Amino acid sequence: MDYNYKDTSTEENGVTLAQVMQYAVRILQKWWLIAICAVVCAVVGVVVAKVTYEPSYSTTIRFAIDNKSENTVAQGQTSSDVNAAILLARNYKQIMLNSDTLMDAVAKGSGYDITGSEVKNMLRASLGEEQSIIEITVTSNSADLTYALATSYVNNYSSTTEKAYQSTRANIYDEPRKPEKPNADNSMVLYAILGFFFGAAAVVFVICMSIFIKDTLKSADDVSGKLNRKLLGQISRVKKSDKSMKKLLISDRKTGFAFIESFKIVRTKLESIAKRHGYKTFVFTSSYENEGKTTVATNTALALAKSGKSVLLIDADLRKPAVYMSLGVSATNELGLAGVINGEKSISESIKYFEKFNLFLLITSQPVADSSELLSSENMEEIIEAVKNEFDYVVIDTPPAGVVADAAIVAQYADACVMVVRNDFAPSRRIKRTIDDIEMTGTEVVGCIFNDSESNTADGLAKRSRRHNSYGYGYGYGYGYGYDYSHENSKYDKKRRTESEKTDR
Repeated sequence: MDYNYKDTSTEENGVTLAQVMQYAVRILQKWWLIAICAVVCAVVGVVVAKVTYEPSYSTTIRFAIDNKSENTVAQGQTSSDVNAAILLARNYKQIMLNSDTLMDAVAKGSGYDITGSEVKNMLRASLGEEQSIIEITVTSNSADLTYALATSYVNNYSSTTEKAYQSTRANIYDEPRKPEKPNADNSMVLYAILGFFFGAAAVVFVICMSIFIKDTLKSADDVSGKLNRKLLGQISRVKKSDKSMKKLLISDRKTGFAFIESFKIVRTKLESIAKRHGYKTFVFTSSYENEGKTTVATNTALALAKSGKSVLLIDADLRKPAVYMSLGVSATNELGLAGVINGEKSISESIKYFEKFNLFLLITSQPVADSSELLSSENMEEIIEAVKNEFDYVVIDTPPAGVVADAAIVAQYADACVMVVRNDFAPSRRIKRTIDDIEMTGTEVVGCIFNDSESNTADGLAKRSRRHNSYGYGYGYGYGYGYDYSHENSKYDKKRRTESEKTDR
């Protein structure tokens, strides 16, 4: 049976700080993609610059503005004369660049078939380092045209400026020269830089939009914010850096303090719920596969057992049983729940006690094709009632309720249901729909466990950037076909709990 399912439904939600952190994490994870796109766009920018390149030629005319007549030049300039010259230069610049009469005269005197407006587009005026100096720069795609326009400008400028300022002179002190080579071309560098940043920004935008549109749960706060459900626990990601850590179980201290304590919190809340409502049987499920529900259910059962309670863990995922893999025990010859329902074995024969975990198990490694029909039988309800009277707690691992009907079928026989939701995985609308389907059976969904939670600290960001190189619990322990566990079959009898054989698995 294929559990793969995609849901494109979305909801409009505001961007929270947690979501911003999630965007930052995802961007760090995709740094290689951002770098590749940025480099590709930079190369494209260089190619575009080369293809569209046209040489340009420039020459400059420099004018000195003087507000004194020829008869008084020899007497020297006062500070007021200098200030006046600077002010005149600013005014002159506007006239020498924007006069239509002057532009038409320059065009006519150049000897080229060109208009005054075209000449104006080829001119640039600026003030020199000394504010009384005006620099007129002529630029075109031809060295001859550039020099012809500059020469024509020199020949025609005085007729316009003298009309505007009769007592002021604009003296040329730097004649234009015919350009010998084209101007330096910086367009390739500019286009490369623009292409680089455009490529990087485009990928960042796509990543952020993909996160926003998915409308997944990106923080534990989203459990109450988006789902309007109680948060039973927040299970953090664990990196399996130690090769000796084969399974992610709270019985192994190598999983870390935070991982172990998070399941103690879940245990405390479930015990409180059980005490208030008299609940004993809890179904664990999720919307999709690979959300870590099997590992969460297993560790919750272990946490309950550590408190001194008698706990039975049932693998009711008959399509793809995975509890035996999560615990690392053998179930080769076990018929499990299916064998009890079919009457091939009794409950007492099928339930095994594992002293190593202080846990009772009803497990199998053999998938069943007609699981929905099997779980719907009257025997299933009788089995649940029977074990409820024998144990303090019964934890039932089921297939993803958002994909197949098995979980909803089992839930109607149980007291309550716990939803496992994985960080940034299933759309919130899909999770709501799954919860509604379960509650239609009459079973209460008492809360959600937020799985694969990630820290918001700086160290957490660095670790999340290497997410694909680490192994999170709940990945790979469930729903995979082709597993071959050939360990020796365990023989435990729940009635001989204190005399059971010790195993070392």
